[in-house]
Amino acid sequence: MTDWVLVNGARIERSFLRENVSEARTYAWEKGRWEGTGDHGHCFVCNVALSGGNVCYRSDGGWLCPYCFGAFVAQDGAI
Repeated sequence: MTDWVLVNGARIERSFLRENVSEARTYAWEKGRWEGTGDHGHCFVCNVALSGGNVCYRSDGGWLCPYCFGAFVAQDGAI
């Protein structure tokens, strides 16, 4: 049986979440607004859509939504 968790409104398999969070913690994140190519991007951890006006966090690894940054990266929260 697969173990699922709810993250920022998305249902994510716990092992997948652990892997994403573990990798996200290896990057240096900076707060800003989404400025990627195309009309939107996605959070590295929960895959929520980010667009031009969204406050988010950026690194060499991609983008994080404020929820995932606060819950899993900044606070080193348990999964």
